[in-house]
Amino acid sequence: MNRAPLHEPLFFGARERTLFGLLHSQPGPQRRAMVLCAPLLQEGIRSHRALWVLAESAAASGVASLCFDWYGTGDSGGEDTALSLAGMLADLDLARQTLSVRAGTDRIEWLALRSAALPLLVHLAAKSQPVELVLWDPQLSGTALVESWYEQHRAQMYGSGRYPHARHEPEPDELLGFAVDASLLGTLRALDATQLQLPRGSHVRLLLWQADEDIVRFSHSQRMHGVTVETVLLEDLDRPGWEEPTQFGSQAYPRRSVAKISQRLESAR
Repeated sequence: MNRAPLHEPLFFGARERTLFGLLHSQPGPQRRAMVLCAPLLQEGIRSHRALWVLAESAAASGVASLCFDWYGTGDSGGEDTALSLAGMLADLDLARQTLSVRAGTDRIEWLALRSAALPLLVHLAAKSQPVELVLWDPQLSGTALVESWYEQHRAQMYGSGRYPHARHEPEPDELLGFAVDASLLGTLRALDATQLQLPRGSHVRLLLWQADEDIVRFSHSQRMHGVTVETVLLEDLDRPGWEEPTQFGSQAYPRRSVAKISQRLESAR
């Protein structure tokens, strides 16, 4: 019988670059452990509940889980503009080290939701040993990602009725309510994760409401290089309206999909 997991807030990393995370686990050494990576900007806030429930469920089935805030986001140190690709790669390495020590296992798996797939795939493509990875509704084109952010931003500023009595003029570096460094957007635009190659022998589980051309190219490329790719389809009606202007700022909690993902993670033991 599964026991209720413990969840422990913790700060980790160097004093000048502190990260905040929430560790979900049961007492004692764990056979498996997973780092959960939140998407960037507004979707990072909107997915708090879904990732929390997923981490709790994983921990209850014996998988210690660490959710953390990227440096420059949430309760981690740094201002919004400190968010960078190089910084996120360092955050991933630090999260892995921290979870490995706390869970007492070197077997670290990864889960990325939406835009978190981009920094995570860059990070893992540089590894030499096989990796275990879950990509949930991943966004693999950096150009398409940044364009979608700008489109959502324009919709909020001028089309959603958010400012009915005055025209709000955003700051030059403002994007979806965050101060975003221009260099981050440039770096993300240049990323095409369909061109990244994971180490041979890796295992990727794709959790999808719908497969687009990027997903098809990515899957084909990985399989051609000896990576196992498993696709799990989720109920399309359960998909959150990530780009829907009227749902901006609301929690995205696809209950049935989270339950299905939890079952798949548990059955992977």
